[in-house]
Amino acid sequence: MSFAPVRIGFFTTRLRFTLQLFLILWVVFIGFVVVVSQFIKYQMKNDEISDIGMRLSKYLKVNPISALSFDSSGRRGETGGLQGLAFIRLVRNGEQILLAESSSELVDFQKLAALDWKVSGVWISLNDPKHHGIWTIVSKTLTGGINIQAGKESRKSADLYNRILSLCRWAVACGGLLALGLALFCIKMGVSPVKKIHSDISAILDDGHAGMLLPEDREPVLVDLYSQFNRLLKQNRQLVSEMQASLDNVAHDLRTPMTRLRAVAEYGLQEDTDMQRLKDALSDCLEESERVLSMLGIMMSVAEAESGTMHLQREPVDLAASLADIVLLYEYVAEEKKIEIVTRLQENLLVDADRTRMAQVWANLLDNCIKYGKEGGMVEISSESDGDEVIVVFADNGIGISANEIHRIWDRLYRGDRSRSQPGLGLGLNYVKAVVEAHGGTVGVDSALQKGTRFTVRLGLSV
Repeated sequence: MSFAPVRIGFFTTRLRFTLQLFLILWVVFIGFVVVVSQFIKYQMKNDEISDIGMRLSKYLKVNPISALSFDSSGRRGETGGLQGLAFIRLVRNGEQILLAESSSELVDFQKLAALDWKVSGVWISLNDPKHHGIWTIVSKTLTGGINIQAGKESRKSADLYNRILSLCRWAVACGGLLALGLALFCIKMGVSPVKKIHSDISAILDDGHAGMLLPEDREPVLVDLYSQFNRLLKQNRQLVSEMQASLDNVAHDLRTPMTRLRAVAEYGLQEDTDMQRLKDALSDCLEESERVLSMLGIMMSVAEAESGTMHLQREPVDLAASLADIVLLYEYVAEEKKIEIVTRLQENLLVDADRTRMAQVWANLLDNCIKYGKEGGMVEISSESDGDEVIVVFADNGIGISANEIHRIWDRLYRGDRSRSQPGLGLGLNYVKAVVEAHGGTVGVDSALQKGTRFTVRLGLSV
């Protein structure tokens, strides 16, 4: 057997999970870096604006607005002590005063004079405030209709933020490698228990299916899995054992009719066989073939019931009428053995069941009671309601079933030692159990040697 497709599929699955985990980890890391960078940017911008606001407040305390005057042309002023600000600009009714530090060489007064007094921002350009630059500008409206605008160079903080962005880019790249390594590690750790299970199962297979998985020395997460797998191993081995026993029984029970078929066919093919003998031979062949087909049909029905695929045509069935029909059918068989059939049936009991299947159940149970009942004995059939259930009992006073056989009578093709003398396939009770359980009911048995057997069937009442 080749495991190459399985290995390829397993590798593909691991690769897919690794990529998915890698992408998830990397996206989470990128999100973290973006959040941190935005937080730093927000803090730095707030610090720059707060710094300009504080410097402007200090300047206004020392130089009140009332001390400044406007002329018709506006003017450029130069004064010292701007508290570290590069310029201060006052605008009122189209007139403006522009104050600048004499040491500031980057101040373009023409551009400042044309700058919209409402412009305010961090790390902007004087040429186009919408673009990135090195200036931080704050604009305010004071009493008296005077608008004030102050600014300073923020080259250091802008360069620092640019370096932080560069570090974030490197962090994202390194984070991708870290996420890949972490994804590979997690997948490896996740697959490790699977590899251990594979190794342990391979050891069991190499041991000829004789051992069991030992969860005691494994991780706690594997203990329950190993226990469940051990249950599966036991069930499979039991199933194989039962299948082997069933095959043996089938071979044993089919050997007789097939041997008889062969003998009758050979007898019919003899040269001196007359027409009557030939007809008898064909009749016997037909009878034996019907017996084999019946056995196979019952086995198929049982298999369907046990697998839950049996098709049931459910309908309300009058229990008393159904049982009475079967009693009427077996009256002559019971008379041959001088067995009396006594019925105690409660009227007006309806069960939701397949009429034909349940008739076969009653027929199998009654046939079993008559077949293994003692001559001159009695078979009692009773039915009664018990809450939302109905109880049907078939009881005889025949040979009974031994204690070491009673738990096996429901097995497929099983026939006890004392039943070998009676005709049968060993499928009747197995079929009864399968059909009753397919209807959601239960069937049980109580028996004692030479005292009789009592079969009890419980079914749900029709709503």
